[in-house]
Amino acid sequence: MIDWLEKVYSATGDIAQLETAYDGWAEGYDESVSALGYTNPALVSALFARLMPDVSGPILDAGCGTGVIGEILSLAGYEFIDGIDLSGGMLKRAKARGVYRSLGRAVLGEPLEIETGTYAGVVSSGVFTVGHAPASAFNEIARILKPGGVFALSITDPAFEAGGFGDAMIELEQAGVWAPAATSGSYLPLPNAEPAHRHPGRVYVLRKQG
Repeated sequence: MIDWLEKVYSATGDIAQLETAYDGWAEGYDESVSALGYTNPALVSALFARLMPDVSGPILDAGCGTGVIGEILSLAGYEFIDGIDLSGGMLKRAKARGVYRSLGRAVLGEPLEIETGTYAGVVSSGVFTVGHAPASAFNEIARILKPGGVFALSITDPAFEAGGFGDAMIELEQAGVWAPAATSGSYLPLPNAEPAHRHPGRVYVLRKQG
């Protein structure tokens, strides 16, 4: 069996290699992560829903993958969910769920072809980590959020430090761009994974100021 976790993390930020790896994984992704006990989507959705009770506002699933969070939020009553991802294979699986208003290919860390202040909320599960979406992508996420909008994302503890995500979050907070709204307790995103991938993490929720 292919060790897809090793494959995607060995891409180390190479977009073409990462895209190829996720395209190859797309067909069996849901089964793979389910077997690993993947907890991020449920926890990101739960904290997002707590801070974003208006189900009529447009939401972006940034790094939507096969659309697990989109389906959870749709079942919870959220009406307008868009998704972006770098993998066409993942987007195809997400489309099959029938819960997204629109889906498109985009690379987090690059400029997004989205109008400023478009979204009332952004969710991101397992995307902001070393070798994947960089901390610099926070600027674009903040730009496309409406004032008062909510951004909920998962980050492992090692990535929070080594990937510069913690520093980037604090920088934008100090600049008055957003403010912390909630932080989950510590949990294991992949409790059944090999020790090398069994890192504790948290869900962070930020609210756009202005």
